[in-house]
Amino acid sequence: MKYTPINEVLSDKISGEWGVEPEGDYGVKVIRTANFTNLGVIDFSNIVLRKIESKKIEQKKLISCDVIIEKSGGSPAQPVGRVVYFENPDNSIYLCNNFTTALRPNKSIVFPKYLFYILFYNHLTKRTLRFQNKTTGIINLRLENYLRSKIPLPPLDDQIRIAAVLTRVEKLISKRKESIKALDELLKSTFLEMFGDPQINPKDFPLVELHELYIDSKNGTKCGPFGSVLKKEEFVNNGIPVWNMDNISKSGQMVMPLRMWISLEKYRALEAYSVLNGDVIISRAGTVGKMCVARMAHDEKSIISTNLIRVRFGNKLLPLYFVSLMNYCKGRVGRLKTGPDGAFTHMSTRVLDTLTFACPPIELQNQFAAIVEKVDLLKAKYNQSLGELENLYGSLSQRAFKGELDLSKVPVVYEIEKKVENIKMAGS
Repeated sequence: MKYTPINEVLSDKISGEWGVEPEGDYGVKVIRTANFTNLGVIDFSNIVLRKIESKKIEQKKLISCDVIIEKSGGSPAQPVGRVVYFENPDNSIYLCNNFTTALRPNKSIVFPKYLFYILFYNHLTKRTLRFQNKTTGIINLRLENYLRSKIPLPPLDDQIRIAAVLTRVEKLISKRKESIKALDELLKSTFLEMFGDPQINPKDFPLVELHELYIDSKNGTKCGPFGSVLKKEEFVNNGIPVWNMDNISKSGQMVMPLRMWISLEKYRALEAYSVLNGDVIISRAGTVGKMCVARMAHDEKSIISTNLIRVRFGNKLLPLYFVSLMNYCKGRVGRLKTGPDGAFTHMSTRVLDTLTFACPPIELQNQFAAIVEKVDLLKAKYNQSLGELENLYGSLSQRAFKGELDLSKVPVVYEIEKKVENIKMAGS
């Protein structure tokens, strides 16, 4: 396998521009790192317009097949150096901003989509870490050093074959994600069809305050133990799991596994903060109001941490209905936090207690729960096939860029095609 410095397969490097705020709606479209997705695809839904000199626009306008690399950004959990592949969606003029650089492939040496995939793989496998530095809180990519690093460069025909196989798996991954998103939208529309907009309450369900539906006044809500009760040094490497804010997704799902633990002895002292199957867990700091229904085995023990609230309902309200209401109807039920948007505030149980909303009959809630159960089974199947496709993508990338995938051999190509088809059929 031949290895070549990245900068030797480029015909040009185009630095980004930011310009100034335009007057009115006139301006050139500029791609920011906010438009980068972690899949290497550009999100064109929130492109900004900027006023930039005509000469610079002509010099720096993007063309399809450019690879745009992030040179400032990143986070402790995500190295700087993300890449996206540019394909002009509407024949408009696009530039990239000053936190990015467009890399233009020399098509006589490198197939553009192959270059994108190898740079995407470099970031995915954290190969950009050694080229980043941090100044004044911003993580920067030492781009020139990075571009001097070498990438595997098989013959052009093999590059095209590798890119074709990865593109096919990538498209299947995208379709599977679209299917999962469509199921989420189906549940949302079903909820609104069955119960109506809670702000209007067209079905005239009785209005209740949330505290009226708790299992009892003592156990209905519980804020997590404070630092004076549960100290950092009391966490252990294994034991009784502790819920954290990361265990609740923004879409209202329980995220496993739980990654913090306390001893059994400490759990017994804090058993008042325990979690039972069906409890609703709500974040009360940071991203206030994230919530999910806890799915716990009969004898599985766990507790909530400081920045969470546990809510336990009686038999007049299904936890699933409440979580769906709050997730599908954000802004139409009531605010769970006090203070301005963007401020770091805490939510008290008092805010929950007085939350007023339309409460439908339990029979109708149960009908919705039955629909959710069926959709969740299908989502689990889709998520399984998505995981298999992502594993296949990673395996193919690793083998291809190590030179272990001989695409000139028909049996190897057939093996890949067969795996893709099997996964596709399993998730359909």
